[in-house]
Amino acid sequence: MLVIIGGVVAVAAALLTKAPAPEATAAATAPRLGYSELPDGRGGINVESIVYTEQMGFDKARSLEAFEATLYPLLNLRCNGCHSTENTNGSGAQAPLHADVDANLAHEYALTRVNFREPENSKLVVRMGIDRHNCFGSSCEKSYAMMLEAVIAWRDAVADMIPQVPRGVDESVQITEEQVLAWIEADRADIPAADQEFVKYTSFHALHNAGVSAQNLNHARVGLSKALNSTARWAPRIANPVDVNGMGMLYRFDIRDYWGHTLIDTSDPEFALFYGGSDEDLAFDERTVDLNGKPITFAALAEMVHALKPEVTRDAKFARLVWARVLKGNAEGPSERAFLPPPNLDGFIGERERGPHGQKIVIPESLRYVEAAQLTYTLTHPDVYNAIMAIPGYSHEFEKELGVDKSRGMDSYDYLLTYEAITIDSSMLWRAETPTGYYWKTFDIFTQGMVDIDKAYRSGDVTYPFWANPIPRFIYNDGGTRPTDLSYVATLPLGSFTFDTMGSVGRYTGQSGPQQSAEEVIWSLPNGLQGYALFGSYNQRRVDAYTNIVRDPRILRDVAGDSTLDNLTGLGREAGISDHRLSTASSCIGCHIDGMNRVNNDLRDWLEENGRRLPKGEFGVDGWVNDPATVQRVRELYPPSAEIRAKIENDRRVYLTAMAQIKEEMILGVDKNIYVEPAIWTIEWARDFYGYPVTRSN
Repeated sequence: MLVIIGGVVAVAAALLTKAPAPEATAAATAPRLGYSELPDGRGGINVESIVYTEQMGFDKARSLEAFEATLYPLLNLRCNGCHSTENTNGSGAQAPLHADVDANLAHEYALTRVNFREPENSKLVVRMGIDRHNCFGSSCEKSYAMMLEAVIAWRDAVADMIPQVPRGVDESVQITEEQVLAWIEADRADIPAADQEFVKYTSFHALHNAGVSAQNLNHARVGLSKALNSTARWAPRIANPVDVNGMGMLYRFDIRDYWGHTLIDTSDPEFALFYGGSDEDLAFDERTVDLNGKPITFAALAEMVHALKPEVTRDAKFARLVWARVLKGNAEGPSERAFLPPPNLDGFIGERERGPHGQKIVIPESLRYVEAAQLTYTLTHPDVYNAIMAIPGYSHEFEKELGVDKSRGMDSYDYLLTYEAITIDSSMLWRAETPTGYYWKTFDIFTQGMVDIDKAYRSGDVTYPFWANPIPRFIYNDGGTRPTDLSYVATLPLGSFTFDTMGSVGRYTGQSGPQQSAEEVIWSLPNGLQGYALFGSYNQRRVDAYTNIVRDPRILRDVAGDSTLDNLTGLGREAGISDHRLSTASSCIGCHIDGMNRVNNDLRDWLEENGRRLPKGEFGVDGWVNDPATVQRVRELYPPSAEIRAKIENDRRVYLTAMAQIKEEMILGVDKNIYVEPAIWTIEWARDFYGYPVTRSN
């Protein structure tokens, strides 16, 4: 049983009067997946991050009865068009199946989308209130209220079955900085002298003192470990920070566990990490040197390619450089004005000095500890993220490093064209294999014209180029006659773009040169988590993406109206949206809560379903849909949703397996689930706690 002794969580073994039954012993010792495996309604399996274990003592039969009387009628009425096996189209039976005709199956999926302790943060509720996803009724506001009311009614019926979350320290006890420093001093006394420079400490006492709930303290612990491991680009396995004294307050970590593995050759005495921003930042900010004092120019960015070793090795030098860069904060990325943004380092506790741009940075030798939410915030924002992940200046160089399999030419990829994505317009993307798992890349364009996208598609006023040109033409980054490296696709010529016209509507030349595009990249790290990168018009690395291509709904949650993502185009000025861009990696982490998001291959599915839903007209499919050779080629390149879904679920499984290793060790109590995205919860708490403004790339 779980007991609290003097604020320390301990496990007490109950005395047994008789030996347990063999089957009970087997059940107790069987490994837990850390995620759910649920039927997809079509003979396959879907994986979900939430799992109700026997240890939680949750009566599912009783919960099902309450679910059928509260939330299920609303879901079955409003969401069954997509999220039910009754829809037999290629895009039907879309997981999660929380609205399925089988109430028992719907119940299992709904359990993965509710947060009983904080109903307003349930995924089903957030999808209405923040994402504005397929709102029903007269507005998203009313849809949100209806969904929240139903979730609360379900929660109230099962409240006594929800396991209590323990605290390592009683909530009435305030932890002082002097106590934290004393704990650090006592622990450091046992650290070998040769290791002390690599051992760092992070504390959750600020969150505890602020009255954060026990559940959200668990979220913050998981978020911290996720941030550390998600920035460990070459680390072979998950490494969780160590609870120093069993209170769940102070944690120790060794920077070599995360950044002491690298493929990069650091033997050159002049070796330094890449500049964290992009060429676009240089165009708007006046600077001559990076945060290390090294000259930075457009030409230097073009040459950002590291020398690589034959294989990944241990490298303490790389770990030192990464940590030194973390301590300089996020001050190389873009600002809304023509000067450098503040580094936002309030929670790094140590002496400060001035950097080459006058910014305050922490002296590494003086660092005492880092407040945990601050560390999560810093690791996951541009420009620290780009720099410590050592992402090259060009996507094709990056793909070489990752070993993206291009052995079959353009047929190496599984292509998808989906109508509804997080992008403003449709999205073209592809999946490839790498030695460590998978590689996904999207190719998105600046939305064409200040229009309502849904209305444009209904009226046939389609401008997204890949409906009319489904077989992508790969070009070299900067034009010319050199052979393509299967990384960069011709979309629309950037020279035709202006912020007033939003591009040349409908034109598609396939010509080389800069393109009107943004590329989002997701790849699997060796430890099973995901890495993220953004690229732009020359396939060049970016730190953020324009709001007329893609938007982060969490940043824009306060915008009035129901259609922030689907129907508002351009730069958002017409909706009062300031330049709050989607940023790497925080926006990516916030969206990809369970790893790869599910997506339909609408081009292929609609083609097989008699083509009725395919966009028509001059810029739709009319130019090729009646050509048998082109149709056959499209079928070869674009697998149906049924085929791609199995690969997506396998990709999710890799990610959820890694997350399970984090949750098992970082969560206090028997409930090992995370009901919000843990890093994003922690980032938003840090932003509010320190008063960091919601600005571009923040």
